[in-house]
Amino acid sequence: MVPVMFFLLSDLGYAEYAMAMSVATSAAVILPTALTGTIKYNRDACFSFQPAIILGIGGIFGSMLGSTMSVLISNQAHVIAFSCFLVFLALWMAIKQSSFFFNFKIRESTITFIILGVGVGIAAGLFGVGGGVILTPVLTSLLGMNIHRSIGISLSSMVLIASGTVLSYIILGFDVSNLFPYSIGYVNILFAAVLVCASIPSVQLGVRTGKKMDERKLLILFISMLMILAIRMIFSV
Repeated sequence: MVPVMFFLLSDLGYAEYAMAMSVATSAAVILPTALTGTIKYNRDACFSFQPAIILGIGGIFGSMLGSTMSVLISNQAHVIAFSCFLVFLALWMAIKQSSFFFNFKIRESTITFIILGVGVGIAAGLFGVGGGVILTPVLTSLLGMNIHRSIGISLSSMVLIASGTVLSYIILGFDVSNLFPYSIGYVNILFAAVLVCASIPSVQLGVRTGKKMDERKLLILFISMLMILAIRMIFSV
């Protein structure tokens, strides 16, 4: 989502604020998605909200820090940092199934959830990523949670984290001029509305396609896509 918006805004002549607007709008799209997912997931499977709330509180502070960092650094540095983040995600996807990560587990505690929340919040504020990208893999790989519990906690905590990210970008960009039309701060309402509407059929198509593909091939495709996007964004600076 962020790379597509970045390229589009850059081509439309808004390169100076393209990354900040892309990240902020991405967070605005994540918020209703996470809220809807939380409501639906809680109907289908009951789980404790306590870890999600602790993660979310830590994530709010982290998202404020990440959002502030994103507008203090140059657009070029932000693009390079995001590209490096994509490479990290690709490497993480490649090695997270290794025997080391399978056997290594961290004990659940309030401190652990706060630290994870702050880290995910910083990533959300800087890069506009959702819980499915970072938090769910971390909860399953490092804390040993089953996938259903980790998804529920991830969705619930992202409601708070995305809220903090969106609010931060609105405040930070409130007095900034020359932003794309229909923007509140760095959050563009027009793009957000279009992306929310487009994401529903896109996700359904992706799920159907993913089910037909071999898991290993799907993983290789996803890792390759991340690497291509990272290289493309670096060369756009």
